[in-house]
Amino acid sequence: MDHNTFINYLEADIARLEAIAAGSLTSAVPACPGWDLARLIGHVGRVERMVLAVVPTGAMEPADPKSMESPPPDHDDLRAYFRSGATRLVTELRAKSPDAPAWNFMGTSLNVGFWSRRQAHEHAIHRWDAESAIGPSTPIDAALAVDGIDEYFEIVNSRVLPKRPDFALGGTAHLHATDIEGEWMLTPRAGGIDMAHGHGKGDAAIRASASDLLLGLWGRLDLTEPDRFELFGATAIVQALASVGGS
Repeated sequence: MDHNTFINYLEADIARLEAIAAGSLTSAVPACPGWDLARLIGHVGRVERMVLAVVPTGAMEPADPKSMESPPPDHDDLRAYFRSGATRLVTELRAKSPDAPAWNFMGTSLNVGFWSRRQAHEHAIHRWDAESAIGPSTPIDAALAVDGIDEYFEIVNSRVLPKRPDFALGGTAHLHATDIEGEWMLTPRAGGIDMAHGHGKGDAAIRASASDLLLGLWGRLDLTEPDRFELFGATAIVQALASVGGS
């Protein structure tokens, strides 16, 4: 998936978030316990500004959080805050080559293309979150979700599991998307989970749509819910996998 395709996905989810934000911002967000829509919109706007601190200039260090504009408490001002950040984000990403330099929190792929991809996934997940506050959420596009599952394991191995030395997957697992070509074999290793594409027989297996698999990994859906997920083999492995995801 290329730079402009990610930005197209990003724009579509920004438009949906703007439409939701035009209504009341007091609704609770079931997918993010303790958050209301105002906090979610403020969070996304704040993340956008983190990206805008490095993409336009090609900075190789993150900005001081104290230097970034914080979400305002007034809801009308918050809507304008989100709209301004989202518009600038899309404009700056489109203006840059994906190979242009820019810092990121992973320390690899230090370029703008990292951010077009990451922000497409960030906004897709949080658009789904926001929709959950007002009614049924629309699934994430299957092609984007497949890439999102790849990205999920990149982030987990780089940022999450190194901080959890006690984590044990407990065996191998196979993920299988039912609505698009996509299969992942997961093998535990010290400090992480090796991920490979392709079919295989795991100690546990999970079959579901690509969107549901991604949302389950990120903790938005229960990976053991039988109405959404077909589970085979060791339930404890599925439960261990579910324990990794977060907001």
